[in-house]
Amino acid sequence: MYQIVHGMAGVAIGSRLGSPILAFVLGIISHFVLDAIPHDSLEARDWENNGTASFVKKIALEAIIDLWILIIILLIMQEGFKIYLSYSMIAGLVGGILPDYIWGLTELFKIKNQALEKFKAWHTGVHTLIFKPIYLPLKYTAVIQIITLAVLIVLMNK
Repeated sequence: MYQIVHGMAGVAIGSRLGSPILAFVLGIISHFVLDAIPHDSLEARDWENNGTASFVKKIALEAIIDLWILIIILLIMQEGFKIYLSYSMIAGLVGGILPDYIWGLTELFKIKNQALEKFKAWHTGVHTLIFKPIYLPLKYTAVIQIITLAVLIVLMNK
């Protein structure tokens, strides 16, 4: 899933909890639950098949754009809907996006560490936990993620 979805899942979790620590932990767990939903695009697979250096650069750019969109959505929620971020919501957000940033930074900076390698293998494996690798055109994966995001926003406002 995009960082927008992972982050908003963490915010939604944190909006229901008073404990930042619990929100952080559940944000991490929600990350892996959401990653089990088929969402990998054909375009991302093609980037990966064209070489690791190119793939990592494109994923890094996507993550930066994604993070900015998440920030804009959060600002709109605060200004337009008067939903202000609590410590629990921020902790849930950080927990929700942290696994992808750990994965991405180890790829980007070529960090070699046995624990991180196991984490990356497990994180990648979660994508195929329920289903075999399913690669869909971006127009379908974007719809899956937009629907997931809309559901999270509705749940947060209830």
